[in-house]
Amino acid sequence: MSSPSLTNADSHPGMGKTQEFQHQVAGHPGVLVVEGNEMIIKPLNTREQQFYEGANQSIDFKSFMPEYYGTLQRTAGDESSDVKDFICLENLVHGFEKPCVIDIKIGSRLHDIDAPQEKCERMERKAQRTTSGKLGIVITGMKQYGQPAMDREWCRDLTEETIVDAIAQYFSTAAEQVSAEYRDYLVWQFITEVGELLDVMQDAECRMYSSSLLFVYDASKSKYERVFPSDGQGRKTRGFADRDSDEHEDDSLLDMKAIDFAHSHWVPGQGRDELYIAGLQKLIEVLQLLIED
Repeated sequence: MSSPSLTNADSHPGMGKTQEFQHQVAGHPGVLVVEGNEMIIKPLNTREQQFYEGANQSIDFKSFMPEYYGTLQRTAGDESSDVKDFICLENLVHGFEKPCVIDIKIGSRLHDIDAPQEKCERMERKAQRTTSGKLGIVITGMKQYGQPAMDREWCRDLTEETIVDAIAQYFSTAAEQVSAEYRDYLVWQFITEVGELLDVMQDAECRMYSSSLLFVYDASKSKYERVFPSDGQGRKTRGFADRDSDEHEDDSLLDMKAIDFAHSHWVPGQGRDELYIAGLQKLIEVLQLLIED
């Protein structure tokens, strides 16, 4: 394979060998991870590229997006010499020892602003058959460390009642591998993260259809104990409240980012995205149910 050419990238981890990305739980196939594990590349969607490159319109929202490194072209190196375009993004599971991943699509509208009428009607029917239309959120993929990923059929069949159980199942690995206290800590942290994004979305003038939130947490007990060490008698020498959000990312136990912007647009002067906001509000409600239980 010939050397790739990176364009529009001010900084990036550098290109090396690639392999299939093992932590993808939803979306179109073809996502690759670059040697060193810091960057993924996926087939370029021009609208998604434009959304990333326009993100300076909302610096606050940009902090909830994966780092964008630009685009690249790769040739197959065979007789056809076909050139394929890719977008280069931060690998959100980099640094996690036992990553648990869930992809939650936000908003009740799945079709784009310029979708043909037939597709609009089809996507509206699809939304009504799932929790997208009823709640404004739908799980599109989930993988707990050491277990097979949940398939599309399992995700599609979730109801208003069982989606709560499904998200509880996602966090169950934290309780099983580390502790119930850690599980509750994670849920509260994600409630906080979604709440902060909700605040940002009050002023962000954009439309995001079929976009997701990606949650990642680490189910590694050894990493948890490095971040929250004990005194040898089971007592932590620092509490959860002492955790500094600016500590080195290698010690990070969780992350949340908005992803998948193939149907997203910046719309200056047109106000906030009410459907996306409603989805975030419902997600917070669902997460709060896990603590109440």
